[in-house]
Amino acid sequence: MAVGVLDTGSFFGGIQAAFRGFLLTAADLLPIILLIGLVVAMTGMLKETKTETILIKPILKIKNAAYLYWLAGVMLLTFSLFLWPTPAVSLLGALILPLIHRSRISPLGLAVGLCIFGEGIALAGDYVIQGAPSLSARSAGVALEQVLRQSLPLVCGSGIIASLIGFRMMMVQQKKNIPAYVVADNRERLDGQKGEEQQKEFDVLSPIKQNHQIQKRKRMILALAAVAFYLLAVIWLIYGRLRGDSAVAVIGGVTLLVLILGTILTDYKTSFNTFGRHIQTGMKFSMEVFAPIVVISGFFLLGTHSGYENVLLHQGAGYLEQLAYKLSGIVVLNKYSCALLVMLTAVLGAMSGSGFAALPLAGGIAAALGQAAGISAVPLAVLGQVTAIWTDAAVIPWGFPAIVSAVTQTEAAQIVRLNVLPWLAALCFSLIWTLFSY
Repeated sequence: MAVGVLDTGSFFGGIQAAFRGFLLTAADLLPIILLIGLVVAMTGMLKETKTETILIKPILKIKNAAYLYWLAGVMLLTFSLFLWPTPAVSLLGALILPLIHRSRISPLGLAVGLCIFGEGIALAGDYVIQGAPSLSARSAGVALEQVLRQSLPLVCGSGIIASLIGFRMMMVQQKKNIPAYVVADNRERLDGQKGEEQQKEFDVLSPIKQNHQIQKRKRMILALAAVAFYLLAVIWLIYGRLRGDSAVAVIGGVTLLVLILGTILTDYKTSFNTFGRHIQTGMKFSMEVFAPIVVISGFFLLGTHSGYENVLLHQGAGYLEQLAYKLSGIVVLNKYSCALLVMLTAVLGAMSGSGFAALPLAGGIAAALGQAAGISAVPLAVLGQVTAIWTDAAVIPWGFPAIVSAVTQTEAAQIVRLNVLPWLAALCFSLIWTLFSY
């Protein structure tokens, strides 16, 4: 609002500019907001019907900690690509502790892997939902396809390096935590004995058992249908070469279909009310996540050329671009200084605990610095995107590590301490690759 008042010289003009900024940003982000809401709604339905136990049941049979680190990581990566990191971790949450007890894997070591795979790799690229690259592309004023193509080597390279370092740290933690699992094994045996006794009592109640078997078959049908639908969606995206809003529409439609099928299979008599309740929960989560992003993105949108024209209704460069031009007279702007400035901006922006919140700022700064320095803004925008997501995923105690700590029953500060080295390695690789890409 202050920018609008100063630019227009009118208080009422500033109010109108502030609203136009919100409106323009909200319209751009609305497809992603709706998709995340649907995904969270579907995740809640899967948890409520206990369908997630069928989807993840095979992993519970593995007791080798080394195998489990990679398998759990890849599974969470897959879930996060389609469901987003927070809903994916919450979906796996009910089975993480049994997984730790049965496999004797270090809780801290597993937590590091979940941070690396769950958000670091999955959201840095975000190739299915495409929320992060869409926001970066819009903020930087570049094409989404360019951001997706440019980010692939950064995401793959930084992910491989960080996951290998995380695996090494998990193995070190594994040696420190072996005695703790004697208690866990004993508790598991006791729980198993209690479970057998309860099962014998349960077998006596044949009508209840029959209903249980019916519900189990429904969960199996829903699990198979969900996997089949999403596999078909991936094939559609690949062969149809769908990007942006078209890809969002495909994933959103499949998610909506699975949600409707799940509510009908659970209880068709109350399916409408159940569907509405899940949608309400999902949209509440989505709006809580994106509400501050709409505000932040609207502010930094004023600094770009398109925002200056559409919000302030003037022709010319935005204030961020003007600031970059002035900065070029003080600091020598080249690919090295621009890359470091973008990374610093992304890290500071992610300190809020949301890597997404830093993307409008990083994208706007990348566009302004790129234009002032006479270099392409695409590598800088991608570097800012990867840096912001990795920072939130690894080293912000109130960010993604806080969610992982709740699931693994560990301390977020300890997870962050172990995540520092993989985070630094991922950022160093991203910086070097970006500099060599020019």
